[in-house]
Amino acid sequence: MAQRRTSPHTTSGQPLDRPVKMRLDARGRWVAVTPKAETTPTTEAAERPPTPDDPRVSSWRQIPPFGGGT
Repeated sequence: MAQRRTSPHTTSGQPLDRPVKMRLDARGRWVAVTPKAETTPTTEAAERPPTPDDPRVSSWRQIPPFGGGT
């Protein structure tokens, strides 16, 4: 008995609202040529401001946190 399988395409079986261009693929089958999707412009972030110097004394900056050595 034949099995009923759902199509992965959302528009399968429905009439299209525009003409469809077809082409032959490498295996000799007709495939629809889909239009390229419009790309959106990329959003670029602004540069980060420079980080301020550490206000602590240099001897305090060199000490690791508690429990770092164990």
